[in-house]
Amino acid sequence: MKTINSLSGGKTSSYMAAHYPADYEIFALVTLENTNCTPKDSGLVKKVSDKIGRQFIATAEDDKTLLVMLELEQKIGREIKWVTGISFDALNKKRKALPNRMWRYCTTELKMRPIFDWWLQNISEKVQMNIGIRYDELERAEKIQNSFKGIVGSIGNRNKWEEIEWRLAKFPLIENKIMHPSVVTWAKSTGLQFPNDSNCVGCFWKSINQLRKNWEDNKEKMEWFSEQESTGNRWKKEMKYKSILNVGLQKDFEFGEGAGCNAGFCTD
Repeated sequence: MKTINSLSGGKTSSYMAAHYPADYEIFALVTLENTNCTPKDSGLVKKVSDKIGRQFIATAEDDKTLLVMLELEQKIGREIKWVTGISFDALNKKRKALPNRMWRYCTTELKMRPIFDWWLQNISEKVQMNIGIRYDELERAEKIQNSFKGIVGSIGNRNKWEEIEWRLAKFPLIENKIMHPSVVTWAKSTGLQFPNDSNCVGCFWKSINQLRKNWEDNKEKMEWFSEQESTGNRWKKEMKYKSILNVGLQKDFEFGEGAGCNAGFCTD
């Protein structure tokens, strides 16, 4: 059975890639079409464009994640395949809504589907997928599913959808009782400049305090998240993202919490 490491760009999955090699290392990038969020480094834009096989404009994740994934490839000495699907902008327009804690379609469409589509095109047989969930995150592993509903062909002018058991999820960090301190120590030793807060900077799973800090660190991207609420929809029911700017910035808050997504692909 072939093996895949599912990488998020954060410390934990990078630790997994470095210590538990797989046949394939895959990173799913969440893209934006907003040029205000385009990295200022044109060389970086070109490298990412080459990786995803199309013109790269911007990402909803911290730009440091792009650099980490490029540099991690050199450190582990194995290719990291980048996949991406529909842009976040286009997905929201298509759904005429915004994802939230009750309707978490963003991870499914922006992270899982691109990996599934790559698997269907390049492997198309059941694989062992290693997922970067630590021993101190046991509850997240319980919600991981091994099947996925994807397009496997067409019938006339319509897509043919099928629920496929495409993977056997494995958790090497849980099996080896790897916890957060070990991951942090390793990350510091690599010299890689991991972002202080991983995954989409405006993820609705993040606390108000973290999102307020991200207004400071990634203003253009937080503005994009805020603008998405102009339709009347919200990421969080308790507060509009623009209003988060009115929240006092807590200097003693331990920033860098990651997303905490239960889908299994977003974690620090």
